[in-house]
Amino acid sequence: MSPWSRNPSVVWGGILVILGVLFLLSNLNINLNWNVIWPVFLIAVGLWLIAARVGSSSTSPGATDTAEPLDGLTGATLDLAIGGGRVDVRSAPLGDQLYRLHVEHSGTTPEVKLDRATGTLKVNARFDWFMGARRQRLDAQIAENIPWAVRCSTGAIRGEFDLSTAQLASFECRTGASRITVNLPQPKGVVPINVDGGALTVNLIRPAGAAIKVASSGAALQLRADGSHQDGFGSREWRSAGFEGATDRYEVTVSGGALNVHITQR
Repeated sequence: MSPWSRNPSVVWGGILVILGVLFLLSNLNINLNWNVIWPVFLIAVGLWLIAARVGSSSTSPGATDTAEPLDGLTGATLDLAIGGGRVDVRSAPLGDQLYRLHVEHSGTTPEVKLDRATGTLKVNARFDWFMGARRQRLDAQIAENIPWAVRCSTGAIRGEFDLSTAQLASFECRTGASRITVNLPQPKGVVPINVDGGALTVNLIRPAGAAIKVASSGAALQLRADGSHQDGFGSREWRSAGFEGATDRYEVTVSGGALNVHITQR
């Protein structure tokens, strides 16, 4: 794989070098015919980008698989930094394992690091401008027998978080134009759920009877919860029956541009 198809900074660095040389020549009073230079420059950049794209398209996708043992951890945080693509996270009975992770990618290999001092599992799968988000997919299983905080910082994703058997301490996601579905477990204590992004569709599925409050704000929003409908601009709030007196409950905040928020029970 060519270096510029693997790392877009090489492309933009090259463009800056060319521009710098042209401006330097101009400042040195060396006569330049800009009517010729600009079209040639644009053609060269276009050919460079096409060559990088063709080179990257011919590259076989890669895959990364990792796993770690529990090894005494009593709680953990899953911290995802994903450029874009498909994200699937689910809780599962993993025995003595903390997690299992599979990432399909082209270009930059994802960085996976477990900090045992804090219990934080950090996954950094950066966006490859030439490969595109469609070629990136993350599939993670997390141990259901310890509490987890889940947080993510992403571009545009389609995210499925099946945490129905997890011990969920919190869920936080800062994203772009995304569709996110979270299958929630029974809450223990007050569990915060925060999602912030651009054009968002957020589906939250909770156990029947689980107490929940949803506060949403956006330029345009639709909030549908247990058969009720609220549409409009600005802010909307909905609370399930018995929320005020519940000690085990979800407190949800969703904010962004155009919002579609759906709250259902299973």
